[in-house]
Amino acid sequence: MDYFNEKQAAAEAARAFEASLRLWGILPPCRTAERNGVLLLSTGTAIPDQNYALRTGEGPVSLMTPEAAAFFSTEKMPFTWWIPPGPGSLSESGGVARAGFPLQCSPPAMILQLREERNIMTPFPGGEISVSRTSGEASEWAACSLEGFGSEPEHLEPFAAFAASMTKEPLRDRFRLLTLSFRGRPAATALLTLPGKTAGLFYFSVLPRFRRLGLGKRLLDRTLEEALEAGCSSVALQASPMGFSLYRKYGFRECGRFLVHSPHPDAC
Repeated sequence: MDYFNEKQAAAEAARAFEASLRLWGILPPCRTAERNGVLLLSTGTAIPDQNYALRTGEGPVSLMTPEAAAFFSTEKMPFTWWIPPGPGSLSESGGVARAGFPLQCSPPAMILQLREERNIMTPFPGGEISVSRTSGEASEWAACSLEGFGSEPEHLEPFAAFAASMTKEPLRDRFRLLTLSFRGRPAATALLTLPGKTAGLFYFSVLPRFRRLGLGKRLLDRTLEEALEAGCSSVALQASPMGFSLYRKYGFRECGRFLVHSPHPDAC
């Protein structure tokens, strides 16, 4: 069995998550601030899971939570407070909960060490996977992603602007927006962020009517190939209950859990 150091993997997953948020923060539709040791990121989309508070410094959480509340109140955005696995996570969770942000979910942190000898992808009838190169393609990606996660179409305009900004210079090489189309219709999406040697995998979903057809496997195959081609040595993610078993089959290893708090009951 390959040696697996859970503590080191958790630290790597935490670094990749923070690096991905910082990368998003540079995008034109986003607004970001870092105050009293907490990183605050508004993507402009009024969905709690798409706006983030993340502790990045030392000091009492009691000074950080008012900063988060004030920032997102000004932004008029719901938000989530993310706590990566690692030392002090339970203590931070308690402090955030006492500030009025209850724990809403605890997705597994997972990581995969990439290997060059991955299986060669083969064509599949009726299916095609593309990487968004234009704003229009990014908007189609955004519409499919929102539907895959059950989000309301009213969020499409700001979410499409967020996605489209990833196709623009000078940052377009740091992102991969992947869409799997099946029988001529968008069916599944994934987003890779490429902040360094560890890629972040986000927004991985398959539309309900296209599930149980093996499309998730096809899309994950291509997504990991994109990470390899970009020079990454590993991929980190936060797994949903639906995606967990697929990631496990691919060799992703669980290295703890993120603790996600929010004052908004529809988070997670």
